[in-house]
Amino acid sequence: MKKLWILLGAALLCACQPEPHFLDGADNLYNLENGAVLTARKARKAPGVYGQLHTDLFGQPQAISFVRVRPEAYGIDILCGEGEQADSTSAMCLRYGAIAGINGSYFNMGALTPQTFIKDDGAQVGSPANQESFRTNGAIYVQQDGYSIDAGEDTTAVCWEAMGSGPILIDEGEIRSYPEDKPNDNFYGVRHPRSLVGTDKEGYLWLVVVDGRNDKAAGMTIGELTVLACLIGLTDALNLDGGGSSTLWTLPGGVLNHPCDNGRFDAYGQRRVPNVLALKKGN
Repeated sequence: MKKLWILLGAALLCACQPEPHFLDGADNLYNLENGAVLTARKARKAPGVYGQLHTDLFGQPQAISFVRVRPEAYGIDILCGEGEQADSTSAMCLRYGAIAGINGSYFNMGALTPQTFIKDDGAQVGSPANQESFRTNGAIYVQQDGYSIDAGEDTTAVCWEAMGSGPILIDEGEIRSYPEDKPNDNFYGVRHPRSLVGTDKEGYLWLVVVDGRNDKAAGMTIGELTVLACLIGLTDALNLDGGGSSTLWTLPGGVLNHPCDNGRFDAYGQRRVPNVLALKKGN
């Protein structure tokens, strides 16, 4: 497998400005509008692109899927469907008419109801749960004219839509770190499939999923995911729900990653979720 072009270490964490561009190392790059194959040079200029990178990272095989868009070309929306209305990420995106989407935040797997602050079309539909407070310390806030990824889960924020999640990995260029050696900790220091949303210094929005729980894809700890966010060049990054929920979908390419709930390394193991972060052409 191809190697990443940047050595990992303290210098990377401090700089957070990878050269060459992350897209240069991708295995496959496609135009988000029509699925056409792109070179790395053309992908850099495209308003919307998706792709995959399979590599050795942290001494393990990794499978990384991503979408990168210009926010002015693709609007952001939070889709909600609690209980019986919950569905797979791809199904919720197709119903909405989205061009791409990623699974959302933490939820009660029995009731299929959100356990973080969720606001949809101006109405609050989810509230923070005490059991999620140890990791939920950020949110994406969406207005009709833009969005922001911020530290803190502010339930009083004036916004059209919002999704609380966490932990926040990078906040306005400041890299956050969290202890990964807590006794009996199965979240921070254990490798799992992971999902994140972030922005880079050029203003592009990134949706990223890391596969895991498979001998072809080890997954990442929270610290390793932060290093990946730096490799991509993100200046703001928020961890979303991971594990079996981790799913990245595009209209031209279908499910890009390998959701793990079915125990196979394919695109058919999606989990029902009550919220999704979706992209639609135009604002």
